[in-house]
Amino acid sequence: MIRKIVKVGVAGTLALGAVAATQATAQASEAKPKVSFTLRSQVAQSPYRQLDISVDGVYSGSAIWSQDPGGDANGDGKEDPGDAIIAYDGSADGMGIEARLETGRIASTRGHGSPYWSPWATGNLGEGTAHSMKICLVKGDWESCSSWVTVYA
Repeated sequence: MIRKIVKVGVAGTLALGAVAATQATAQASEAKPKVSFTLRSQVAQSPYRQLDISVDGVYSGSAIWSQDPGGDANGDGKEDPGDAIIAYDGSADGMGIEARLETGRIASTRGHGSPYWSPWATGNLGEGTAHSMKICLVKGDWESCSSWVTVYA
């Protein structure tokens, strides 16, 4: 009888170990999706520069630079500020989107359900100066970021 209980206990422990290993593998796979980035060309006279991010081939979100005040990129009915970045998360995948400027300025959707537009991250920069922006897919302390692209104040 004791031998049978031990066998059942060992079998149960092994089964739990297999489930835990499967979950860990699934989580590792989830933590490292195939991420790709697309830089949208700036249309002549447009104050915007946009980086899009796709996860496993599906559009996930955007980082947008607004050079000068005007327009309404996020559709909130308000004029967009200049020298500003905003992030958009369009995918309910449990990950966030961050727009980052090399100055340390960040617009983030972390902690919000999607679809979600971050607030504009603003601050005056010297007129005509070059800066760098990138987009990052984030979850916890994991991130996957694009290369830096040049934007102008």
